[in-house]
Amino acid sequence: MKWTLKIFLLFSLVSCAFFTRNPKDRTFEFLTGKGVEAASPEQFEKALARTTYMAGGNYQISAFPYTESYLKSLAKNHTHTRGLTPIESQKYLKSLQEKFSEGKTCFKFRYEVLRFNQSAELKNWQIILLDKTNQEFPLTWRNGDLEKAPVMTRVLRSGDNLEQWLGDGVACTNAEPHLNSGFGLKVKPSYVQFPFDSTAEIYWEFPEIKIVNGKEVQVEKKKKAFKSYRGW
Repeated sequence: MKWTLKIFLLFSLVSCAFFTRNPKDRTFEFLTGKGVEAASPEQFEKALARTTYMAGGNYQISAFPYTESYLKSLAKNHTHTRGLTPIESQKYLKSLQEKFSEGKTCFKFRYEVLRFNQSAELKNWQIILLDKTNQEFPLTWRNGDLEKAPVMTRVLRSGDNLEQWLGDGVACTNAEPHLNSGFGLKVKPSYVQFPFDSTAEIYWEFPEIKIVNGKEVQVEKKKKAFKSYRGW
């Protein structure tokens, strides 16, 4: 009887492992802000951030867009932690919008560079926004971010004590392409060792929701025609 119970429990665990559904892709919700009005800034960043590697794994890059709903979440969080009045809260939100959304599209970008100091500083990186039609919009770093020095650390890899640089910044374009149908970023550092690709792409591909006959309909997402970075 005990062995029968153990076998049943084991089968149940294996079944759960095989048949657990993948978590729902909520990118579209967080891009539009619909249904996630109470979400924290951390929840927005987790849902909207994308990460990839390049230079044979020596570089890690990640980014997320500054959406209107994300800025409202930042303002709400700041209001709560600082005890701002409604007027002060509105002024703070307005300052965020002027920096990151009014007449522009902005992204937060982070990078980790291992071994190669040629790509250690933010000025060593170029970023281009790609809309759904493959149109390119070069992004420009905010001046204040370019003045920040990267953080230098050391990490152990295969017994070697290697230098690593950590940096981040905000890049913007005055263009305002429609992001709710999918978009991407093309990233190019100053140096990538041979034989790896000199650029990498980060994509935001997700189910899009449209209203058809008064009902929400999920639009099947289509893969981009870009050649994705494969590492070799």
